[in-house]
Amino acid sequence: MKAAVRIIPAVLLCLCASGCRDRDPVAKNQLHVPDFRLDAIGHERFYLNDHRGKVVVLAFWATWCQPCKTELLELKTLAADLEDKNVVAAAVCTDPENVSDLKSVVESLEIDYPVLLDSRGDLFKRLGLTAVPTTLVLDPEGNTVLKREGFDPAIMQQIRKSIEQLTK
Repeated sequence: MKAAVRIIPAVLLCLCASGCRDRDPVAKNQLHVPDFRLDAIGHERFYLNDHRGKVVVLAFWATWCQPCKTELLELKTLAADLEDKNVVAAAVCTDPENVSDLKSVVESLEIDYPVLLDSRGDLFKRLGLTAVPTTLVLDPEGNTVLKREGFDPAIMQQIRKSIEQLTK
């Protein structure tokens, strides 16, 4: 009985500590995204430093991922809504090995913002990402102010809110 009395407070402390922690560590520890260069689907190059001073939204996705495709469509609407607000959206494909599949997805979704090719997943790994879709919102200095894995309407609202706060 005495052992149980000692264990219960320890268990409660652990539960509180794990349940009360910040669920978005990026918001507290703003990860700075260093400059990178990726080729785009149209053979042009995308340099992150060319977009310093702007809010940048990077959506990491894969051609086989259905939630990714839904997010890409939502991002298309978002990019159009924020076209005049100094915001750049780009989709970073983590599996561009089959270019015909990639082009087919981009064409079928009528994506009109940059689609970048992370050929070996180097950027994905360098940023410590582990799931697709993952979306990053970067402030004008290149710091990650929002990181979201997965996709649903609530996540898109968080992305919009984050961008609106940065573009006030």
